[in-house]
Amino acid sequence: MAKKSKKEREKKKPAEPGLLAKWDERYPNGKYVLLLVILIAILFNEVLFGGKTLIPPDALAARSYRPFVQDALKRGIYPLWNPYIFSGMPSFASLAAAPFVDIVGSVLNGIAWILERIFPMPPFIRIFFNYILFGVFSYILFLNQAKVRVIAVVASAALIFQPAIVAFPAFGHNTKLTTALMIPVIFLLVEELLEKRRWLHWALLALAVGLQLLRAHVQMAYYTWMLIGLFALYWSIDRFLQSKSLAEVAKSLSMLAAALAVGLAMSSWLYLSVQEYSHYSIRGGGKGLDYGYATSWSFSPLEVLTFFVPSFVGFGGPTYWGKMPFTDFPFYMGIVLLFLAGLALVLERKRTTLFMGLLGLFALLVSFGKEFPLIYNLLFKYLPYFSKFRVPSMILILLQFSTVFLAARALTLLWDAVQGNRVDAIRRKVQKYSIIFGGFCALLFLYLLLGKGSLIGAMAASGKVLNPQLQAQSYRMAVMDGLLMVLMVAILLVLLSLVGKKAIRPSTFVWFVGALILFDLWRIDFRIIQPKPRASETAFFRADEVVQFLKKDKSLYRILPVLDERPPNWYMYHFIQNVYGYHAAKIKIYQEMLEETGFPRSFLLKYYKPVVQNGQQTFAHRAPDEMDPSLWRLHENVLRMLNVKYIITPFAFQDSSYTLVYRGRKNVFRHVTALPRAWFVDQIKVVASKEEVFQRLRSPDFDPAHEALLYETPDVQPAGAGGNRVEVVNWDIQKIEISVEAKKPGFLVLSEVFYPAGWEAKLDGRPVRIYQTNHILRGLVIPEGKHQLVLEFRPGAFRLGLLITAGTILGCLLLVGGALLSERRRRKAEPERNLQV
Repeated sequence: MAKKSKKEREKKKPAEPGLLAKWDERYPNGKYVLLLVILIAILFNEVLFGGKTLIPPDALAARSYRPFVQDALKRGIYPLWNPYIFSGMPSFASLAAAPFVDIVGSVLNGIAWILERIFPMPPFIRIFFNYILFGVFSYILFLNQAKVRVIAVVASAALIFQPAIVAFPAFGHNTKLTTALMIPVIFLLVEELLEKRRWLHWALLALAVGLQLLRAHVQMAYYTWMLIGLFALYWSIDRFLQSKSLAEVAKSLSMLAAALAVGLAMSSWLYLSVQEYSHYSIRGGGKGLDYGYATSWSFSPLEVLTFFVPSFVGFGGPTYWGKMPFTDFPFYMGIVLLFLAGLALVLERKRTTLFMGLLGLFALLVSFGKEFPLIYNLLFKYLPYFSKFRVPSMILILLQFSTVFLAARALTLLWDAVQGNRVDAIRRKVQKYSIIFGGFCALLFLYLLLGKGSLIGAMAASGKVLNPQLQAQSYRMAVMDGLLMVLMVAILLVLLSLVGKKAIRPSTFVWFVGALILFDLWRIDFRIIQPKPRASETAFFRADEVVQFLKKDKSLYRILPVLDERPPNWYMYHFIQNVYGYHAAKIKIYQEMLEETGFPRSFLLKYYKPVVQNGQQTFAHRAPDEMDPSLWRLHENVLRMLNVKYIITPFAFQDSSYTLVYRGRKNVFRHVTALPRAWFVDQIKVVASKEEVFQRLRSPDFDPAHEALLYETPDVQPAGAGGNRVEVVNWDIQKIEISVEAKKPGFLVLSEVFYPAGWEAKLDGRPVRIYQTNHILRGLVIPEGKHQLVLEFRPGAFRLGLLITAGTILGCLLLVGGALLSERRRRKAEPERNLQV
């Protein structure tokens, strides 16, 4: 036999696969994750590559904390107390600033920091990394459910591009995003643990739950726990009905409970402090929020129509005329996704599918809040901690999750039907459902076309959209969205028909549906995102003439801005201490003072009254007999004892207690009778209630410089303040050092907010008691002689929580490592699962 030439042998030899082919073979999911990354980059291209930023008011308020936090860390102080708003309040325990607690975020920030050392990176890169993580977790969940990569990537994109989720970073609610992104992986691990009871799933679930809680959005984490609890209950009933084995159900539930307990323990660093603070905040300890406050932003049954037509009640902002106080975007989930979610419930009645349908319905009914109180009120009264949260519409995150999950399930069912030649078995159900869904959409669009008068009448009746031009704009948007709804449903029905007839491949069908979903969601997303020039952030915080004036005063003092156009926390950026501010969970006693005084607005309303001139509202001076003397005394006494040295307001007023020291676009008045940060009083008076305190503060014979109001009798009665001396040695954010000298035993009042959970006082190194004084301040008994007084904020919950968190994280990581080694050995003995592409 003749030998073959070298050239002939090379012809028959198979070609060596290229680098991309090798990479795709080794990492088959890589290109799908890369696609998600590219899509995220396209959506946020202006803030990633265009030199712009997202700086909504809420984000700016959060950035007001940065200088304070960074300065503390540079000085080796972990900031637990914030003295710059509300005369001082917990910073860490109130979740206002908790550096390094978000471990996932700290890792991503570390990666961003390294990249920034190599080449310039936009500030948005940290949010971008979180979005990528959201996409990866979603992809893992849907790949596990569908076993089809193209369906997994389409469903993942559908979830991360939900308008309500895109709105999180667009409006500065970044902790909502960072907490919500853990939901897919937590749900996956819960289901896997209940079904398989493997230690790897147990350890990963404990780790995921703990890390989510440490991402610091309590309400979003709470809804995740509601999801876990509802699924565990549903799974238990379903499994028991199938197997009749209570023991098996109990084993799974026991492992789940243990994982959740460890995850909860892992979050102790943060939540022991949060739990402790809740007893002193307006969140009310065991009582929770006021019902009216808690039900702000209740969704309404009418706005369910925005699931079909996003602009049905206006898109948001000035065109919105729905029941919520205001909103900037609709809770639209995508008409294509809505169609597919309903189709999944029609085609399949299995456990997870039915659960997701019930979960979505439950979340929707709860979101109605006061608009449909039947379910909400039961939870508000009886479900632990539920009453601590406001904004019922936030629970719609569970509806969005369940809708996308069901849509992915519908695509999987259609894929399997076509691949398995079972299209005829489901054709009739699909056709009937399509007629009903499409018919409803057609009727809704017909109403939009013919019901212009009705819609505009509803806008006017709402009292929110009274401008005829805005009414016309809102109506035009609704009609256009209605037209797009009908067109997209029609396109989807054509695609269903084509794949049913095998005119197109299932993969082609899914890609086309994915493109339709992306178009549907992005047309809303791009309207929500409002990038601004990056330089505007610097300009926003630029020190104005008032700040420059105030910073010349190096003494200890606070300010009260009145009718200031700046956000309440703006002055904190410049290290100026304010008796006002913004926080959703203020100290309760301080909130009671604000309600009693009406600060800051009512300070000016003592001198001015609202009037209407030439059809516009303005202010006019009050006549002397129109002023309320008891209110004046209350304001004067409270501002004196809070060390308020300056009033900042665009209005001028006449009062012998104030001197105009700066005139400009905003005026600065010096409070000439303001008390220092610490002073001795001549006498104390014991009262029984806060009502007595405020009544006394209104009294003409009360002077906070001489009298202090307590709720209990101190150990020593003061013998007068004559000859006593107070010298401030150091007054830092959470450590105060004072040198005092008392000729006789005296009572010292500190112009600092009373907060017993962490503030400790030592006199010459020995612990002494801090008394609640004048309802909102601190007071101490000082014995005769010279002494060194030190007050320090050292909450025990913080230290204990840090130790528990460190221990549980270490234990979980060790268990994950051991379980992974065991899992690796187990998988070597099993054939790999085949995934369809």
